[in-house]
Amino acid sequence: MFNSLRSRFIASFMLLIVLCLIMVGVILGVSLMRRMAYARLRAAVVPTALFVRNLSQQGLSPQEIVRRLAEQAQMQALDIVILTRQGKVLAATDEDWRGQQVSLRRIVASKEREIIEGRTSLPGEGTLYFVAWPMRIVAGEGEGPATEMVALVTTPGRGIRVVIGDLAFSFAVASMLAAVISLILAVLIARSISQPLQRLMAATEEIARGNYDLSLDITSPSEMRRLAASFNSMARQVQASRQAQRDFVANVSHELKTPLTSIQGYSQAILDGTARGEEAVQRAAAIIHDEAGRMRRLVEGLLDLARIESGQVVMAQEPVDLRQVLGDCVDKLTLQAQEKGLTLSLHVSTLPLLIGDRDRLSQAVTNLLDNALKYTPSGGRITVEAVEVRETEGLRAIEPALASAVPLPAVVVTVSDTGPGIPPDELHRIFERFYQVDKSRARGKGGVGLGLAIVQEIVAAHGGRITAQSVVGVGSKFIMALPIKGKEGREKQSKK
Repeated sequence: MFNSLRSRFIASFMLLIVLCLIMVGVILGVSLMRRMAYARLRAAVVPTALFVRNLSQQGLSPQEIVRRLAEQAQMQALDIVILTRQGKVLAATDEDWRGQQVSLRRIVASKEREIIEGRTSLPGEGTLYFVAWPMRIVAGEGEGPATEMVALVTTPGRGIRVVIGDLAFSFAVASMLAAVISLILAVLIARSISQPLQRLMAATEEIARGNYDLSLDITSPSEMRRLAASFNSMARQVQASRQAQRDFVANVSHELKTPLTSIQGYSQAILDGTARGEEAVQRAAAIIHDEAGRMRRLVEGLLDLARIESGQVVMAQEPVDLRQVLGDCVDKLTLQAQEKGLTLSLHVSTLPLLIGDRDRLSQAVTNLLDNALKYTPSGGRITVEAVEVRETEGLRAIEPALASAVPLPAVVVTVSDTGPGIPPDELHRIFERFYQVDKSRARGKGGVGLGLAIVQEIVAAHGGRITAQSVVGVGSKFIMALPIKGKEGREKQSKK
């Protein structure tokens, strides 16, 4: 019965209302008990006293008077007591009062009617409430008038029973109205919560079935809006992840298909004798060797990228002289640049030591330089620059996109070339794995489209960012910003 969230919410809400009504009833009953008891006694004391005086003037004794009033006292849940000013009981509807000497502790005295309110007690009865009205009555023939009092007395317990009896119907009606209104509100509130959850549940089932083109639009309440926004973000990320997986499989298949076809074709030519002569065999073997090397580079790049992304490669956290790293990378590729007729230059000022992994940083710089060497035509220039940046404005002047993304101080490394450039609509995709601006030219140059993706992961592992700027026909510039303290160093400092 209470398996759904809506039914449990309604049941909990109703239980809370019932408990609140019970608590309110008890508190009101206790707080009103004393006031209602005195109010009842005040309302009845004057008519009762006047009636007692009339009966007394008719010659009835106090005992006969209280006998006539016994039924009235029982109906009103109180005791009628006739007593003197000194507290001596002359007669009472309750036998326990007769002959008692009571102490009337006055609390309130009304000057208009001379009504006296207070508390008194009897042995075994505890505290009693009373309201008394002094009057002059004739005790008997031949005797002068005497001042006596008529007191109406009740106990707290008897008073509360009368209060409950008087208020029971009104309280029951109010409780029913409150319960009905509360039930309606509970249903409305439960529906406002359960309906968005049901929509969210339906959306998650759609995602489980492979439908990722979903977007929840929930207007209220605010928590559900945030949940819907988180769900939409998750759906987009899942969709992007699935698309990336499909693209990955397609790209790997495409990259492997060409070398495998070449290897199979030329090896078959050697086997069946189609490649005749030593020169033809050597040419076929060279192609097989080149394509096998290309496959090896592809597999190694994929494994390297996968290890970095999964965190299996732990970046060293040691002082690194980035100026020396850049110099070594430029020296290794200078001969290759000269063979292509390119000018490779390095412009580096004094740099502070970085905290990071020397080998991985060298790999990132080498990949950037290798990429520039492949696409820069003969006679072009490749320039490597590095500066220390300590102010946000300085970093914004170099690359606005890095101004708020990299903690300072940082070292900014720029690798620029005079190559053909990258079209603006493709610039944002160049760090995707396997993405190549010109696949036919890249394949001829031995590229597999993983170099820049690996660079991005290495830079991110050091807490930095890399961006690219390019103008078609002018050249490209890759800007790499690395925090001096490194990623782990900053995390430790923030924890302190």
